[in-house]
Amino acid sequence: MTEELQAAYAILESAHRVLVFTGAGISTESGIPDFRGPDGLWSKVDPEDFTIRRYLANPALRERGWRMHLDGELWGARAGILPNPAHLAIAEMWRAGILSGVVTQNIDGLHQEAGIPDDHVAELHGNIRRSNCVECGEDWETAEVLSWVEEGAADPRCPECGGVVKTSTVMFGESLPMNEWTTALVMAASAEALLVVGSTLGVYPAADIVLDPARNGVPMVIVNLGPTEHDHLAAVKLEGRAGTVLPELATALLG
Repeated sequence: MTEELQAAYAILESAHRVLVFTGAGISTESGIPDFRGPDGLWSKVDPEDFTIRRYLANPALRERGWRMHLDGELWGARAGILPNPAHLAIAEMWRAGILSGVVTQNIDGLHQEAGIPDDHVAELHGNIRRSNCVECGEDWETAEVLSWVEEGAADPRCPECGGVVKTSTVMFGESLPMNEWTTALVMAASAEALLVVGSTLGVYPAADIVLDPARNGVPMVIVNLGPTEHDHLAAVKLEGRAGTVLPELATALLG
């Protein structure tokens, strides 16, 4: 065990409530590109197309988006994306009672698929596996909406009220889901240690969920490939891929 891994183990082993905070870096090993990398989403589309204003005003944009989902280009419900060893290690720690919960910036639903209950995962930016009507709030599995697209509804509408349908993810210009934000704040308030995985801690207000407690003395362990914007606040920084580091850490903690 390296000196850094030993230090991280000591922090997490002594805490009764560990909050995990995850970003895009944990899911790249499942085949999901990050947003800003060479194969990221912003290399394929105009970020302005992801504003709620433009989405609601432009049927052609919506049609293109649903077609990209259907073709797997946006790694939606049909892309066959599975949890990787990092997600599974976090789920193992959850089952062992080490974690109080997970706050994630990701929209892929992989923490739940790995085995963590919905009510212990705060998805600050939503979940691409669900879709909803922007008018009446009716919601469905995204897979069901994609079946409507396959059947000819290029710009699917709500069967109840005729409203525009979108995936249940936060677009630019939308507020974070209040129930998820509240859950994250409650988790953070009781955390005795913080484990940040695959995030550069540069997206706000999401990053404040862990940065505020870290500034107030709660020890923070960061696992990331490359620097983050707040390495100086970390009690320990573990440099490496989440899918390699997290299983090692889980093995140490689970004895």
